[in-house]
Amino acid sequence: MNAEAYLRNHGWSGPGTPLNPNRRPGGPNGGLGLTKPILVARRTGNQGVGKKTTKDHTNQWWLRGFEDALKGVGGPANLTGSSVRPGNALTSELYRFFVRGETVAGTLGDKLAEAKVDEGKENGKGKKEGESKEERRLRRTERKARKEERKTRREARRARRDERRAKKVEKRALKEAKRSRKEQPHNPQDDYPTPPATEQELVEPKLKKESKTDGRSKKSSRKEKKPE
Repeated sequence: MNAEAYLRNHGWSGPGTPLNPNRRPGGPNGGLGLTKPILVARRTGNQGVGKKTTKDHTNQWWLRGFEDALKGVGGPANLTGSSVRPGNALTSELYRFFVRGETVAGTLGDKLAEAKVDEGKENGKGKKEGESKEERRLRRTERKARKEERKTRREARRARRDERRAKKVEKRALKEAKRSRKEQPHNPQDDYPTPPATEQELVEPKLKKESKTDGRSKKSSRKEKKPE
């Protein structure tokens, strides 16, 4: 591309002509009438002509691990022993991309330990080696005390359980009684109970009874007087 022809096409008068906005082009030392230079697009990328600017799609993500792991493979044979590191599967670049889990424990050792315990029980019948009679007696008394303590705790637990069960039965009976009262038909007279009897109401029946007894006594006396 000819830069001079490009600039002349945009109004440049040639070399040595300044940017003078007060003078028109054509005269001696005439300016272009521009206040700012012409802006030209420039390439700022670091890739040259003929090279791809996009990423290579053939480079898969999982190939990076193998590339990092194979950096020192196939090198020159005159490497010193200090520069070459021994291969370790746990710290290599290849195994860095994998998750390390726990190993599975075997069951052979547990079976052997159980067999030894069974043999000791059969041979010694539960007796500990090097134990005297006093120690054995003390151990038995402690075992009996622990058994008694467990028994008392068990009985107390059973008593608490029975008490809770009795309370539940009582609550259930109260709920049943409330439910039965709700199911019965409602009587409006129950809302207004009769008041207690007053003194006047209590005295009137007594007077009536006394008057009746007096009338009967008078009639009987009259009947007795008639035969005379």
